[in-house]
Amino acid sequence: MRSLGFTLLLVVTAAIICALAGLQWRNGNFDSIFGAPPTPVGQRIYDSFSPNQVKFIRIAANGTSASFALKSNGWQAASPWTDRMDPRAAVAIINFTLGMRVEDVAHKDEIDTVKVGLEEKSISIRLEDENRQSLAKYRIGRVSSWKADIDGREQPAPTLFVRTRDENHNDHVYLCTGDVTPLFKDGLKFLRDHRPFYFNPIALEKIRIRSQQGDLTLGRASAGSPWRIIKPLDLPTDSKAIKTLIEGIFELQAVKVSDRAATTLPASDNAIKTNQIALTPFGSASETILEIFPPDSPESRDVKAIVSDRPDTVFDIPIKPEPGLTSIADLPLAVNELRDPSLTHLNIQSLRSISIQPATGREILISRTPPQPWMASVDDQTFEANEENLFSLLKAVTTHRATDFVSDAATDFTPWGLDRPFLTLRFLGQDNKALELRFGMDSAGSYFANRLATPTVMRVDTALIQAIAVRPYEWRHARLWSLDRYHLTSIIRQQAADAPLVLKYTFNPEAWTAERDGKDLTNTLNTQRANYMLSNLEGLKIKRWLATDDEGALTALATPSLTFTVFEKTVDTDDNDTGVSIRTLTLAPSPGNHPGFYYGQLNSETHPFLLDAQTYQKIAVDLFEE
Repeated sequence: MRSLGFTLLLVVTAAIICALAGLQWRNGNFDSIFGAPPTPVGQRIYDSFSPNQVKFIRIAANGTSASFALKSNGWQAASPWTDRMDPRAAVAIINFTLGMRVEDVAHKDEIDTVKVGLEEKSISIRLEDENRQSLAKYRIGRVSSWKADIDGREQPAPTLFVRTRDENHNDHVYLCTGDVTPLFKDGLKFLRDHRPFYFNPIALEKIRIRSQQGDLTLGRASAGSPWRIIKPLDLPTDSKAIKTLIEGIFELQAVKVSDRAATTLPASDNAIKTNQIALTPFGSASETILEIFPPDSPESRDVKAIVSDRPDTVFDIPIKPEPGLTSIADLPLAVNELRDPSLTHLNIQSLRSISIQPATGREILISRTPPQPWMASVDDQTFEANEENLFSLLKAVTTHRATDFVSDAATDFTPWGLDRPFLTLRFLGQDNKALELRFGMDSAGSYFANRLATPTVMRVDTALIQAIAVRPYEWRHARLWSLDRYHLTSIIRQQAADAPLVLKYTFNPEAWTAERDGKDLTNTLNTQRANYMLSNLEGLKIKRWLATDDEGALTALATPSLTFTVFEKTVDTDDNDTGVSIRTLTLAPSPGNHPGFYYGQLNSETHPFLLDAQTYQKIAVDLFEE
């Protein structure tokens, strides 16, 4: 018969076995009894939770402790200050925790914790879920000299010493990738959000600004609608300026954040109002107001500011440009900085006619009936319009921007010369919608523009005026001539003082002969170069037509550098020969050793023209083998 002691021993053993089985069933292992094994090299220490599970963060470093909670208005600090946590810091801490890859591992007894910076005052981090259950708990030591290579990263990653403090998982010290230690310097001040505003740009409905330039309000009907200035005037906005403003407000960052109880704000001065930036999201009746106090002196580089949803915080915000920071000076806060400076928003596809009316010249009408090309009409003459000048005009009035808005309430346009404009442009669309632009010049020689039936006067750049061709001959098509190689018989080319080169051509079989001073040069003629020259002559386009009395052209063409005399057969409607057409093209360089362009004139034309240097070189190509 077994003794009572032996029986009790069996009962206790059975109980222990059952308890261990229960623990294994509950935890999946015996880590709570014997401790978890170390995380292997190459694996992450924490991979059992996702970033969105983290609702609480606790930090301790150098005697300072802080606790943060994720709420509907972002990460908020309960201690050591009651304020908003910088959401970028929260993201960095969570991502660092989940990204810690083990590079090396050792048992705690094999490591001098003081040497690796893991003493009791080292940085301690704890992440918790919504039930305050621990997701990660560890200490951070010093950064090591070892750099880790990571796939997809050009530069090696820093590493630091980490000791996990999770229950039953604290027996090892790891060398892990990453480094967030700069966040925890200077009493954890970098965990406090130095940006006054925290908002979703997509959800913004209204922005109100009070500045020394005046008060204005921006608004939009929906998240997808364009922003407009709604006060003091209803005006369209410049999308680039709006983008700069919203991004700047979002990134506006203080150089210093203080508790309001420990800070003296500037005394109020009724003569000088504080500046304000106020944001209102869709669905809210209240504003978040940033109030910016005047600088202490003109030399001050920052100013004090407070924001309505962080009543215990005072910001020192840069008022002048600062490297790496967004300052007040970087924000477009005036009406004229935010309004749309475009002269027009023409729908080019629906445009049907353009009237160009210089004050001292004839009206030029440019029109089209798709799919026909644009035509120019002057007096009773109609011809194909110059596409380059048309493109230049349309580009000028759609891309040039007003350099200043000098008035939004003009009734007398005399001060800007707009009562008697020197140029008027009228645009008519397919839907019969018309737009008229008037251009004037004041006594100082500055240029101004006004859209008919509006009180707004805009200052414009000289380059805009220069981009608009206003002389009838400038609207002639850039194509100089139509040379038909089928009827071509010969070309006489003469370069400077050289003897003329006679080139005879037969279309079929595209044969050339060459002669100079009665000497046959056909054997040394490079026919490929001759064909290349002919191809460029066929569709020769000029750069710009000039006035008949252009002094530069007349002077240069008196001593030409290149002359072409082209002989072509003329035929009747039945293709019978009726004679020979002779045309002469004369070219001469502009002044200088390396001419940027060449003057030219066709013997049948009264107007000279400009030819670009590249085209000139193509038709002046050397035709003979070396």
